[in-house]
Amino acid sequence: MLAVMTSHIFSRQPTAGIFLAFLAFFEAFSAGQAGEFDLAKATNEAAKGDAEAQYAVGRAYFKGEGVPRDCAKAADYFRRAAEQGNFKAQNNLATIYAKGLGVPADAREAMKWFQKAADQGDALALQNIAWMKAHGVGAPKDPVEALKWYRKAAEAGQVDAQAHLGDLYYRGEEGVEKNYTEAAKWLGKAAAQGAATAENTLGVMYENGFGVERDAKQAVEWFRQAAEQGHSKGQSNLGRMYAGGIGVERDPVQAYQWFTLSATRAEMTAIKSRADLASTMTAEQIAEAKHRAEEFLKAKAAAAH
Repeated sequence: MLAVMTSHIFSRQPTAGIFLAFLAFFEAFSAGQAGEFDLAKATNEAAKGDAEAQYAVGRAYFKGEGVPRDCAKAADYFRRAAEQGNFKAQNNLATIYAKGLGVPADAREAMKWFQKAADQGDALALQNIAWMKAHGVGAPKDPVEALKWYRKAAEAGQVDAQAHLGDLYYRGEEGVEKNYTEAAKWLGKAAAQGAATAENTLGVMYENGFGVERDAKQAVEWFRQAAEQGHSKGQSNLGRMYAGGIGVERDPVQAYQWFTLSATRAEMTAIKSRADLASTMTAEQIAEAKHRAEEFLKAKAAAAH
């Protein structure tokens, strides 16, 4: 699940974000060290006070790369680098405090280090501060102030903040007045970076003419992009377009294929739509659709390794 965090955003369930800090943390650690990483050399440089080396050694201890995994040592190295102003270390130290990894959990300390990273323009830190203020973690709950931080993160190019801001405008929630034009703007920016949920919502907007000119073909393409990433609602919506010939030539086999893929995620609309569609299809068509769905899943699994 951690591997996909950077592309999936903000579930509607209140417990789901479990901390955008958590997201930032694993995004920060997901990329490998640039080039060949010499742990012994980095440790020696870290002892001399090199902040980048301290950050790199902290990352190695957290990931367990070349050394046994040790979050307490990771926190120590991150702190050394953070105190010298290394924004990556500040962000990661903040998240370590937020999650209590190797140190006692301390939301106020997390907020302090996120703020230091944010002061340097770090988009992940900006987003994490927004989440904390929105949920009253490490600071009083303040939706208005949270919105300001989400906007800062979105303007800094943080894809999840862009998608969340677009979602707020689309739904008219958390003190934000519904505004489809603003929603399309921010969702478009997030979708351009591959955010599947934003792609799906854009599809809905183009299909219905919400904040954009109605365009069923464009809707199909956004649903397709979300569907091909494994987004269950995008798959269900793409199936619906093929089933009804909306913005695309009617194709019951492709419709059944996408409904089947969506149904693997327990998408109830897709399950019902597939059952309704099946009554109009031949056994051969259904078999072909199932085969295509299986091949899609195999290809996704192979790409993940």
